[in-house]
Amino acid sequence: MADEVRFTDNKGQRQRKFTRRTTTLFSMASDLSEEFGAHVAVVAVSPAGEPRAYGAPTMESFLRTYLPAAAPVSPGAETAEAAAARVVEMERETEETKALVESEWVGLAAACGKIRAAQTNAGVRNWWEVDVEALEEDELPVFIRALEMLRADVQRRIDGMISARATIPWLEKMQK
Repeated sequence: MADEVRFTDNKGQRQRKFTRRTTTLFSMASDLSEEFGAHVAVVAVSPAGEPRAYGAPTMESFLRTYLPAAAPVSPGAETAEAAAARVVEMERETEETKALVESEWVGLAAACGKIRAAQTNAGVRNWWEVDVEALEEDELPVFIRALEMLRADVQRRIDGMISARATIPWLEKMQK
């Protein structure tokens, strides 16, 4: 069972207890990191005012990951004006993103229309049979992406059919 924690007036004894307990604390943090792959950071300041730190994988990587340098020092450190300016900037970025998405959709619709027109002109039944020479350069990435999506969809259907077939035990008996 753990030792009872009591305040000690003796400075030397307090320092020895601090050293022993921080060693135990750091050992527990190390075990936590090793057993569960957790990122851990522990900082303890001695009675003499000397900080001791343990970090896993390292204290520097932990701080870089979870306390970016660009972040404010504390939640209350940002003024209302700075927060309002940040919100205005985020709203502007949101509007820019919406405009980009809208223009992408317009371009996609135009490319799809041209692919369908090429399909009609070529007299082919399926859109993926269109001659790529009939498409313009800016339409090719849309066409390629559509082909990739078609391929992925066909693969999912094949996998589903194989999976469904494998789960029917009586079908295997009938085939033997």
